[in-house]
Amino acid sequence: MRLRILIFFTLFFCKSILVSQTTISNPVKSDFEEILSVLASDYMEGRKANQKGGYIAATYIASTMYTSKLKPYNNNGKSFFQEFKIQEHTVKKATFEIKKGKEFIALSESDFELTPISQSLQKNTQVVFAGYGLSMPEENYDDYKSQNVKGKIVVVLKSFPSHLDTTSAVYRKFKKIFPEENDLEEMKLKNAINKGAAALVIIYSNQNFRLKNSHQNDAFHSFESESSVSIPVFRLSKSTAEKLLSDNKISLETFEKKAQNLQTASVVLKNTSAAFSIDLQTETYLVRNVLGMIKGKDTTKTIIVGAHYDHLGIKNDSIYNGADDNASGTSGMLALAKNWSESKIQPKYNILFAAWTAEEMGLLGSEYFVQNLNLQDQKILLCINMDMISRSAPEDKARRILSIGTEKETEYLKKIASESNAKLQKPFNLDLWETNGHSGSDYASFTAKGIPIMTFFSGFHEDYHTPRDIASKVDLEKIQDVLFIVNNSLLKFIESQQN
Repeated sequence: MRLRILIFFTLFFCKSILVSQTTISNPVKSDFEEILSVLASDYMEGRKANQKGGYIAATYIASTMYTSKLKPYNNNGKSFFQEFKIQEHTVKKATFEIKKGKEFIALSESDFELTPISQSLQKNTQVVFAGYGLSMPEENYDDYKSQNVKGKIVVVLKSFPSHLDTTSAVYRKFKKIFPEENDLEEMKLKNAINKGAAALVIIYSNQNFRLKNSHQNDAFHSFESESSVSIPVFRLSKSTAEKLLSDNKISLETFEKKAQNLQTASVVLKNTSAAFSIDLQTETYLVRNVLGMIKGKDTTKTIIVGAHYDHLGIKNDSIYNGADDNASGTSGMLALAKNWSESKIQPKYNILFAAWTAEEMGLLGSEYFVQNLNLQDQKILLCINMDMISRSAPEDKARRILSIGTEKETEYLKKIASESNAKLQKPFNLDLWETNGHSGSDYASFTAKGIPIMTFFSGFHEDYHTPRDIASKVDLEKIQDVLFIVNNSLLKFIESQQN
């Protein structure tokens, strides 16, 4: 009898331990496949933040959060929507004119592309050729060395030194610093702004330049009444740019060869000036982040699991469904939210599940959230970001490369990611990179505030930002394995935190 009692209590005790150690189940395909298909359907019309499809998607995501029994985050727990206003600035007319001595050369609207700022503008000033537009003294390279570009138009080349020689040490150095073209162009813009330039002109090689012939129909977006400092960016083909550079004894081929040895050759263009004008039309729109949460035992600390749900909408009668970008990350976020909620385990800290809007317009949704966050009352321990987690780059033949970005200062997050990956039956080949100085997705809104991040990305593909990014092309197995790492990393992170 005593033995039976002893066995009973032993089994009961062991069962209690097992119950107390119950973890959150990892999402499987059935948790996210239907959500992804709905978000990437034609019914959502491409989910552009300020178009009908964006509002439909926001409502669908909020209803999914409600079904998963998440708590509304906004308006004191009364709404899943965090609403704010943005402005869309459309170019009505833009001109660019070159003056060489007494000769005037007016470029046609099909000769250049333009990214404007949030106000109409006119300028007539000198022109400076500044190489690749990079200022990196720590790498022994500075295109702005000994050049005063304040109030002038700065002309730079696309890419970086030795970009044509992929086997060179210089190429490998700069490619490691700038793995993504968007980050590189943003750095060129920041340098021009910091040096006081009036505008930036980027020269593209003829074979890589794609004129849209409709830059007046493209739009620039900003927060309502935003007063951020920026300058317009013009993009010219190499043949068009030679009209600027002629008579100044500048050979782009010679410059590129010198730059391979980290030699710079910036120069003010003699007897050359340029004038431009930009006439804008501005409209204001209401857009929405969608935020739901599970309250933790310690409500003063929060972990964010987020993904942007917006995409490019309808352009030229084509629907840009954005299945990978970023219905994949959004459906993954909602699958994690469902599993955490259904576990009925109260987490140690708040977990905020976030669907950001207007990422494609410049990270506006996550930026608005961060700007309106009271960090004195609420400490954000970590922000997990998922952006494009369902496809692979063409060179990833095995479809087993996964990019996970963290900041240089958070080495422990790399370890957590690696340990979680090792638990997979077929682990990924991880590309662990440092996000410092990069701003390719919503993680950048949080790193700017010193908040630790983990950002997940499975690779660029030929359908990126085209109408071909559709649900039938996603890799459901890859999403499932990515979410396995995200979920296990989240659990490990919580375990690692000290009270």
